[in-house]
Amino acid sequence: MLVLLVFAATVGTSASAQTDPRVPSLVPGQNPQTAVPAVVDTAVAVFEIPETLRGVVALHALQDTVAFGDVLQIALDFPSSLDTIPDLVPVADVPWLVPDIPKKRGFWARLTGGKADKVSDKWGLAEAEGPRSFHSWRIYRTQPFRIQVGEALSPVITVSGLVPGTGDIAGIRAPRPVGFSLAIILGLLVLLGLVILAAWLVWDRGRRGAALEDWTLPVPAWLTAAIELRDLYWAGDLARGDSRAFLDRLAGVARRFMAARYRVAAQEMTGREIINACAGRGHPVSDPGAFARMIDELDHRRYNPEAATPAWCREQAIVLFEQMGKVRVLPRFTEVPAELLLEGEKAWSELKTEFSGAGNISSGMAGPAATQGSL
Repeated sequence: MLVLLVFAATVGTSASAQTDPRVPSLVPGQNPQTAVPAVVDTAVAVFEIPETLRGVVALHALQDTVAFGDVLQIALDFPSSLDTIPDLVPVADVPWLVPDIPKKRGFWARLTGGKADKVSDKWGLAEAEGPRSFHSWRIYRTQPFRIQVGEALSPVITVSGLVPGTGDIAGIRAPRPVGFSLAIILGLLVLLGLVILAAWLVWDRGRRGAALEDWTLPVPAWLTAAIELRDLYWAGDLARGDSRAFLDRLAGVARRFMAARYRVAAQEMTGREIINACAGRGHPVSDPGAFARMIDELDHRRYNPEAATPAWCREQAIVLFEQMGKVRVLPRFTEVPAELLLEGEKAWSELKTEFSGAGNISSGMAGPAATQGSL
């Protein structure tokens, strides 16, 4: 019997020695308002309130244990005669007590009008006669602590979540679930849609060919060329014997006609360049070739030391008139100013009469009603 008593005493002494006197033993489900004896390292976070409210404030610590870095909630009950709830001002800086900023309600909750649960309903607090305020802080302290507001003092609150020693193994906790936010998902979908739209626009732009040309039909080139050729023929250069000036102006009339008729920069080209430019635009080589050969001949003769005879110059004017008659297009589907149309047709008729009277017009010369051509 004596041996059994000694053994029991030894076991009791060992159990007492292994217990940390600083950590209070809390029973699960213990009332938060139940007083827990403070230990040596228990800190007190003191908050000031006006003198008139001291002694009449009820303080409710809604948790008796809080995880490290988690949120601690405190409820303060004020008298019914109070209209404005005072702000809590700490007496000294408390670095381990950080105010918690509540998250905004999600888009779906605001859209559906759902209401958040009341803190008093969550923690089972009775209805207060006067105004009640709730305060939340995140705890970054490993030792127990208390909250004091005025003369009201909370019970000892312990901190969990950290191991007491370096030799122990901390428990593995499941990761925090990612919150469902409809606003973020909608924003990502909109961003994805914009990226797809931009990619399609870039692809569609690269797929398109060169910009289409203006399909507006130009004014028939022979109208202006006929007026210029008539004025040149009757200007008197050949009568004065100035054949070089006549050939220079005649080559200019031919180049401007080709530029307007075949849509090429003929005024800055030689005969060979004109043929290549017309071929590049899909025109047959035969008609532009006749004009190009005549232009090369005019350039050659006007720079020749021996001046060309007036008869040869008149012959070149007739050749130009015949070539224009072969390719001219009547303005049936083109809007032409009335003054230009009347003056051009008048000049064409006068040139035809002048050259026909001289017996120089070929029998194959087409009249205004029978001419054909293509743009």
